Amino acid sequence: MKLLSVNLARSLWFCPVDELNPRGKSLYHIIPYLIDKYKFKVFPSGKEVPDETKGIKFENGEFLTSTNELISINLTIYTDGLVADSRHSTDESDAFLTNMLINLSSEFSFPHFELIIRRIGYVSQLHISTDKSMELINPKLKKISEYLSNNVKGFGETIFELGGISFWPDQTKINKPFAFTFERVLNVAFSENRYYSAAPLQTDKHLNLLDMLEITLAE
Repeated sequence: MKLLSVNLARSLWFCPVDELNPRGKSLYHIIPYLIDKYKFKVFPSGKEVPDETKGIKFENGEFLTSTNELISINLTIYTDGLVADSRHSTDESDAFLTNMLINLSSEFSFPHFELIIRRIGYVSQLHISTDKSMELINPKLKKISEYLSNNVKGFGETIFELGGISFWPDQTKINKPFAFTFERVLNVAFSENRYYSAAPLQTDKHLNLLDMLEITLAE
């Protein structure tokens, strides 16, 4: 399995945001600090009252990783949590949130965030390539592909192959993670072997899962 690109490495830290600011300090001091500290290019207008229910968005910021790489970062603040997006890894999205909350604690005497964060979730979206066919999961599926290829009319010669697989969480649960999906990239020739995958995992664990899938296809 070859990683082509990280499309999204999202960290979701769930907490009552009011508890990060228990004495209701004005956001008009905090927002300029965040903009200056992380060089956000898109941020809330100073003329409007921030609405955390819709998400206070800071986009195209900069964050220096532990390996001295400067990466782009987005931040959204909701009433029930914080979301950090990068295209590097969920580890660095986590590192950004940790860095930001430590700095806010130091600059504005906020309480320590580890006492307030209730749970953490992830969304990983990757583009990858592999020369293993999904139909190897069950060769009997080849019969379905061949039937479609031989019987769909009106489009000239059309070859069908299995386009994707997915694993869903129990849909009856109120708090549920995203599904794991692995599917061909749209509008790309089969011969290029390009795939898109999404998972409710940290980036490294998502890559490990894709390696497991590739090994399974090769068995």
